[in-house]
Amino acid sequence: MGKITEIKHGNPGPGAIAYAKQFIEGMTREQAAPIMTALLNGELNDCNDRRVKQCDCCCYYWRDDSLRNTKRTCSDECKTAIKTLQRRQQRADDALLNPKSRKHTLMDDYIHWLEYPFWINEYSMIKIGWKYEKPSGLAVMDYVETKRSIYGEGNSKKVTRNVEF
Repeated sequence: MGKITEIKHGNPGPGAIAYAKQFIEGMTREQAAPIMTALLNGELNDCNDRRVKQCDCCCYYWRDDSLRNTKRTCSDECKTAIKTLQRRQQRADDALLNPKSRKHTLMDDYIHWLEYPFWINEYSMIKIGWKYEKPSGLAVMDYVETKRSIYGEGNSKKVTRNVEF
């Protein structure tokens, strides 16, 4: 991942904080403000010092303390953030180039967005439709009518009295 062309300073990493601390140690806030501005602009860095670098993640200057001077970030937190962004970009690229096919569901056979919705597959219609419209045969309808005559429209059984004259 290359250097960011437009520098956006976020939260500095521990390496950048340690580097800035050596310039402003023992100063008040008012005294440290112009020095920090010059440090952020890179004006206080020695041009010949190859160990002073700009972090690839937080964009703050820091001093590389590795043996071979090969680090690109000021701390492990910044390195983790860079790797996280790289993995996210790789996953997005992979999903774009190799989309996963979605498993076919029964509701995929229902075309609902047209003026007259319809089912493409009768099997899917029956498997889904029973939840909303239960088919009733002749025996079921007789049973319902008999119960309705016994109980009426309510839930309680009608009292039938036989009166003798």
